[in-house]
Amino acid sequence: MKEYRATKENRYHISCGGIIYRKTNQEIEILLLHRFKSDLWQYDSWHLPKGTKIVGETDEQTVERECLEETGYQVKVIRKIGSLKSTYKLDENSDAKKITHYYLCQPVTQISKNVKEYDEIKWVEINQASKLLSEFKLWEKEEEILIKILKETLI
Repeated sequence: MKEYRATKENRYHISCGGIIYRKTNQEIEILLLHRFKSDLWQYDSWHLPKGTKIVGETDEQTVERECLEETGYQVKVIRKIGSLKSTYKLDENSDAKKITHYYLCQPVTQISKNVKEYDEIKWVEINQASKLLSEFKLWEKEEEILIKILKETLI
């Protein structure tokens, strides 16, 4: 499968992510992913589910696939919320430009609880989710997407 992943020849990377939400007792909760520090990951960080787009997929198909892979939830894509741009080191001499398109999603059913990439999947009240996401500022500032949802009352 060919992905829209940055290479030395093409320094552009395209990802798509899901903001999976549910309403409970007048609260809006967002499904977040947590990854502890390890030999392979040097950060203690929270994230929204997202991943690299495969050539031939629509953005919505990428969101559905990545949400299932990373959270175990099958989701229904509601609408696009926005995009975030970032850069990361491709190698010591060059950077890659990345864009991640985020879509609002509702959980349909939990297919699997056996998720390998993250050590915790947790429903978090939206303001607290924004705070947790803001603590990881290395790439995309994912809290900006949640702030947009709150400001524009998109849910």
